[in-house]
Amino acid sequence: MELNDVLVSVKETIARNADAITEVGEHIWKNPEPGYREVKTSAYLAGKMEELGLKVKRNLALTGFRADIDTGRPGPVLAVLGELDSLILPNHPECDKQTGAVHACGHNVSCANLYGTAVGLIKSGALDSMCGKIALIATPAEEGIEMDYRTGLIKQGKIGSIAGKSQLIREGVFDDVDLSYMIHLSNHFGYNDHNGCVNKKIIFRGKSCHAATPQNGVNALNASTLALNAIAMLRESYSNNAYIRIHGIITNGGDTVNIIPDEVTMDYMLRAPSLEKILELNDRFDHAVLYAAKAAECEATVETLNGYMPLLDHPELGKLFGNMAEELFPGIEFDYNGSFYASCTDMGDVATVIPAIHGYTCGKKGVSHGIDYYVADPESAYIKSSLLNTASAVKLLYGDAAPAKKIAAQRDGLISIPEYIRIIDRINQTRTTEAL
Repeated sequence: MELNDVLVSVKETIARNADAITEVGEHIWKNPEPGYREVKTSAYLAGKMEELGLKVKRNLALTGFRADIDTGRPGPVLAVLGELDSLILPNHPECDKQTGAVHACGHNVSCANLYGTAVGLIKSGALDSMCGKIALIATPAEEGIEMDYRTGLIKQGKIGSIAGKSQLIREGVFDDVDLSYMIHLSNHFGYNDHNGCVNKKIIFRGKSCHAATPQNGVNALNASTLALNAIAMLRESYSNNAYIRIHGIITNGGDTVNIIPDEVTMDYMLRAPSLEKILELNDRFDHAVLYAAKAAECEATVETLNGYMPLLDHPELGKLFGNMAEELFPGIEFDYNGSFYASCTDMGDVATVIPAIHGYTCGKKGVSHGIDYYVADPESAYIKSSLLNTASAVKLLYGDAAPAKKIAAQRDGLISIPEYIRIIDRINQTRTTEAL
């Protein structure tokens, strides 16, 4: 079949199966689960893939899975991703009343798109005109939440990364993948670069005593106060950079008002637009905190975990994706990476090792991560996104997969998976005042 004929068949197939695709998204909206806990979500979506005749490799990165669609002809491996996890937002009107979980970032739509891609490729006959393999990968734990829980999983040896895509890379799930993309629900069509980040857990330790005789103790809260001021001064030194962010909270500032605190804890996140800046900021932050603790005669520990690598979208893959969107939906405005997002995503980790993009399509209302977040336009969110996912796969792998092969060969700025893991393990470290 000619490419245009294949795309027409895909469009008709997605339209015929619109109710089934929407049902997947709505089911997952009603059953949200946060990262590395998406047991029911993963089982449900994997089951839908098996109903289509696919073999599913389950329990990847604890709750993720991979289902391959093989054309039967040699060619590149394209990974299409969907995110499983929810946020925890107890004030959202439609959150799970027991857990506070809710898909206030649209990952239920991402799951529906993954299923829609499988339906569109398998039921349209498109595979007969394609080569290579499409790896449908359901990824857990994109949202950077529940750090104590995830740190506990690391200490138990169950994971090595707090972010799901990073953990999948560690486990070899992307070893054979040549290029990748995913779609995230938004209010525009496009793709955009993002910051990377690291996560910090800081513990200040002093000596408790009666608050009426503070000279008998060592005040850990004083150490944290000095550190907060040092961090503020550090932030000022980056005021000429529009994308660097340093933000955190005190998670425990003491237990009772008449006791000098002997332990104070803080959580912080550092965001920056390049790996070089992340590593520099990481070191400067640790020094500011640890020397502040030293000045207050306290001990301190800074535990660091890599959050996400900076997301640098692949321009040629983005162009193909955008051109396909404009062809499918005439009249849309597509953002070809015209703006930079200070927020972060673990799609950056994928884009660090293979050509990849993090696409956006319309359909949401409200503020992302907010209590007014909903799917406003199911047709756009579930059906148009599934169509764009599927049509882009067809475009890349049609015939001898020339577009996919060309993009896969463009590895400037990328690093190998072993080198990526070495960098992550270098970031994941603990520093103490004892080492100063």
